Amino acid sequence: MLKSNNHWTIKKIDEEKVQRLSESLHISVITARLLVARGLEDPEAARKFLHCDETTFYDSLKMKGMHAASERICQAIDRGEPIRIFGDYDADGVTSTAILVRALRALGAQVSSYIPNRFKNGYGPNVEAVEQARKDHIRLIVTVDSGIAAREPAELAKKLGIDYIITDHHEPPAHLPDADTILNPKQTDCMYPFKGLSGAGVALKLVQAICPPNLFDENWVALAAIGTIADLVPLIAENRLIAVKGLKRINEGSLVGIDALKTKASGAGPVDSEVIGFQVAPRINAAGRMDDAQIALDLLLTDDTEEAAMFAEQLERLNQERRAIVEQIAKEADEQAAGYVERGDKALVLAGMNWHQGVIGIAASKIVNKYYRPVIILSVDPETGLAKGSGRSIEGFNLYQGLVDSADALIQFGGHQMAAGLTLASSKIDQFRETFVAAAEHALDPEDLVPQLICDGISKVDDLSVELIEEIAKLSPFGTDNPRPIFQIEKTPISKIGAVGRDSSHLKMTFKGEQKELDAIGFGFGKWMNMISPDDEVAAVGELSINEWNGFRKPQLMIRDLRVEDVQVYDWRSEKMFAEKMSLLLDDSVTFLAFHQETIDHFQLGADTLLFESGISISDNALVLLDLPDTEDQLVQLIQKNRHINRFYCVFYHSQDHYFSAFPDREHFVWYYALIRQRHSFDLASMTRQISGYKGWTEHAISFMTQVFFDLGFVKIDKGILTDVPAPEKVPLTTSTVYQHEKKMREIEALFCYSPMATIKEWFRRHLSVDTNLVERS
Repeated sequence: MLKSNNHWTIKKIDEEKVQRLSESLHISVITARLLVARGLEDPEAARKFLHCDETTFYDSLKMKGMHAASERICQAIDRGEPIRIFGDYDADGVTSTAILVRALRALGAQVSSYIPNRFKNGYGPNVEAVEQARKDHIRLIVTVDSGIAAREPAELAKKLGIDYIITDHHEPPAHLPDADTILNPKQTDCMYPFKGLSGAGVALKLVQAICPPNLFDENWVALAAIGTIADLVPLIAENRLIAVKGLKRINEGSLVGIDALKTKASGAGPVDSEVIGFQVAPRINAAGRMDDAQIALDLLLTDDTEEAAMFAEQLERLNQERRAIVEQIAKEADEQAAGYVERGDKALVLAGMNWHQGVIGIAASKIVNKYYRPVIILSVDPETGLAKGSGRSIEGFNLYQGLVDSADALIQFGGHQMAAGLTLASSKIDQFRETFVAAAEHALDPEDLVPQLICDGISKVDDLSVELIEEIAKLSPFGTDNPRPIFQIEKTPISKIGAVGRDSSHLKMTFKGEQKELDAIGFGFGKWMNMISPDDEVAAVGELSINEWNGFRKPQLMIRDLRVEDVQVYDWRSEKMFAEKMSLLLDDSVTFLAFHQETIDHFQLGADTLLFESGISISDNALVLLDLPDTEDQLVQLIQKNRHINRFYCVFYHSQDHYFSAFPDREHFVWYYALIRQRHSFDLASMTRQISGYKGWTEHAISFMTQVFFDLGFVKIDKGILTDVPAPEKVPLTTSTVYQHEKKMREIEALFCYSPMATIKEWFRRHLSVDTNLVERS
């Protein structure tokens, strides 16, 4: 049995609704199930979702404050009043700023921009920036992707006579800043029909309100798509429309800055939501994390191809630097984490001197992914004595509440259930760790520390086709609240398995259905190669894709997790194979066991190898059976005493092969005994050679019959001379213990050394009483 890394949970869906939707839209049941799982039960709503490009944007003027905001901006344009855009340093904030600056320039406005530096200014609008705006004679400030919780800058702007418009999408606090106008669909009294816009989405709505249709540039939607996907807002409703239209524009060719980013991210390949989320957005974010976000904004504002290439190259270098720093911090943090995990901590507080504050959140995510428990990473400044940190959490643990419970050790903190930031004195780190870990211990059960994979359904290999995957692709772009569908492939035989890649770090296998085969690739699963037997039936969870090669297109599973639900038996009965593969198990939790000391000597194994004895207990779940037992009952006793063992590596070394030599029958014994009675006494070694040459019997067979006669008292042997006993007691040959042992050994040899592995696997299954119907299924 091979356990999966995650709990697999199948979404519970009303199958009647699925069937109705499938029939109504003439789509597959699988696609219908995906739509119902996303709350799209109504056929018309589902149709619009599948054909999003045919829908239209909501009326911007339905958003609270939009009339006032658009009028004030248009007034500033008409009057030639300088306008300044206050942005933010992440991808959403940078694209929001670029949208508004480009649109206002197109309308003839005098516009400039300001993006705070993460390290000098912190997050959001600040008093110093407002004061600088006054010195620069700015008459109107418009924030994007920020400002909803910044009261002091708004108050100062009012005091200095600068009009102040906030556009934001974050949760509004109970007391809003005293701004002239606030655009935020999450305001409780805002009647805008969609609340989930990103900062770039809100900026786009403002541009749609102030810009005549003939001047509207679809490249602004492309910018909004980047911000929307990067900020992990729900990719549904209007966000889905922004993403669809924006990605279409990006793939057709967009702003020179976006094109330069696209080239760095995906070369000439198509851009989808994953390319934006994992390639484009990190490059934009690298500017704000490592240096100053102005570089990224300059890239998105330039119309010069050469200049765009230069800025994109700068971002590329910053991103590479960012990745290297993250890897180093994660490595150092992991060295600490391993010790805390070993001692049983359910949360991790890790600290290092001068770890880069701009990337510790990414490093925290990496540690969460490895150990699946809440993680706080702190960067200690030895000069100030302060530790500033970033945290990431898991399902089931409210990170913000954990900080509340540990507040006595903190100077300040903020955040939400899954992510947070904090500051404390470095002298309080141990105290904080103790209280924070205690909070996690109280909140988390052991099963909470195993991640879940939510599967959209269970499929058979024969159910999957290129046409089905193309239909499912109509649900893209995928992202938050519309994740890429994950399917469970029920346990299936495999026809091929192998490790691929330069360092064999990836697993490639082929599932064998009744009529079709399904190729699968598991990146990073190479080490599983030695934990899966070719005879196993494997269950898998993964994402479906189309593999195109040399003009052929066929379904492919991108593996996310695997498991084997049955006992596993590996055929290592070749001594050469065992020698090659033994080293692969040395670092695994595997017990090596021999039934005979000479086997341990033969393989030159260390003292860690166990020698069988009655009642022996084994702690590991995997067992290497080095040789054959003396009796079948020995092996039965061993595995029934240790029923937790579910992986067996069968070496079954034996120094002599008896299987292909005939077992002496009664006529053999009769002839040999007649010879003994005739000769009465002879040199055993010499006679054995003569009989072997005359009858063609093996010397082992002759020696065996001799031992049976001796065991039964028919002969005596002294100093190599055999002599018959004149009147021995008449007993059957089968009563000889030598005869019985040889018979059983040949039967054991035939079963374990020469039977197909399917027969041996069934033997283990039977004696372990493994009931595969009782295997836990999520």
